[in-house]
Amino acid sequence: MPVTMKDEWMKLANSPIQTAHAARGWNRWILAVPAVLAVLTSGLVGHSSLRADEIIVTGGRNYQGVTISTATWEQVEYRLPGVSTSQKLSSDKVLELRFSGEPANLSRGRGALEQGDLEGAVSALTSASSQGADRHRSNASYLLAEALLRLGQQDSSKLTAAIGAFDAFIATYEPKKDFYVPYARMGLSAAYKSSGKWSDALQALQPLAQGDLGNKWVLGGTLGKAEVLLAQEKWTEAREMFSSVANDSRAGASMGTVAWLGYASCQLGQKQWSSATDTVRQKVLENRDRNSSVTTASRARAWLIWGRASQGQASGDRTQLQWALIRYFRAAVIATTGNGDILAESLFRAKSVARELGLNDRVEELTQRLQKLAPNSVWNQ
Repeated sequence: MPVTMKDEWMKLANSPIQTAHAARGWNRWILAVPAVLAVLTSGLVGHSSLRADEIIVTGGRNYQGVTISTATWEQVEYRLPGVSTSQKLSSDKVLELRFSGEPANLSRGRGALEQGDLEGAVSALTSASSQGADRHRSNASYLLAEALLRLGQQDSSKLTAAIGAFDAFIATYEPKKDFYVPYARMGLSAAYKSSGKWSDALQALQPLAQGDLGNKWVLGGTLGKAEVLLAQEKWTEAREMFSSVANDSRAGASMGTVAWLGYASCQLGQKQWSSATDTVRQKVLENRDRNSSVTTASRARAWLIWGRASQGQASGDRTQLQWALIRYFRAAVIATTGNGDILAESLFRAKSVARELGLNDRVEELTQRLQKLAPNSVWNQ
């Protein structure tokens, strides 16, 4: 059954913009977007201090109020409250670790990173990387590298710092088999990829591909290589790799979601507009309520892909272009919390659609918004 305009408005009902403007029609909705973006990118809130260790897992209930004794890329060892014997959990099932008793700067830095205040995150995490117990310093050092990578994706001049931070983390903590080393290798590859250094990006993934960091991360290495091929616009090769990860039960929901998004991006590159739309709707957006692994970044990227598909198949049709504009705005609103590269691309592409629709005032407003929110982005050149 075809999707109607009414159906689409209902899907967008949870959007801050839609709640305020649905009754006034799509033109007034568009008029409100720049102001809403401004509100959403201001007034960032802090992050409360953590009171106990927590193990955040994929596809199950998180372990709260535990005491983590060791955490490597192989397994996490922990104790339940009031229990002296230790329990063990395969790291393949773990998404993230939260440690109690951490320095205030670490809590502050993580909160800033989650809220998209990247400069604030870098400042706090730089201090935290030399404070507290070794596991706190490890956590802070990894998060610092991630914050620098996100900055680098907005401003390429920051990529060198991100590469240096990932290298330093790996040099210190890979010999200790730290839990976050595989993630750091993925981040290092992403930083090299954003710098256009393809061979270095692939080299960073080599220990993962070889299985040195566990079976799960063999798939992680494949996923990283697919992202490098995607950046080089090698659609067919990348698509095959994304498909192999997405359809592998060992990948887990989180890695599988990223693989499906990459797969849909390849479909865009091959101008398979309807297929790309079906992929992001069925594999990502319609899984949102029952799949907690669909992160904010993944949802934003899904809406961006859907917008590109709508624009690609429009061929001058105003209704399709209007839908593309709505989907770009939806991606931009979701991406305001720290996903600067997706935000910048969404605003850039929204501007191109507004120009095609003859909405000159909107073009000017989007130009100003892009310059303000992502002044050094490649999408603002």
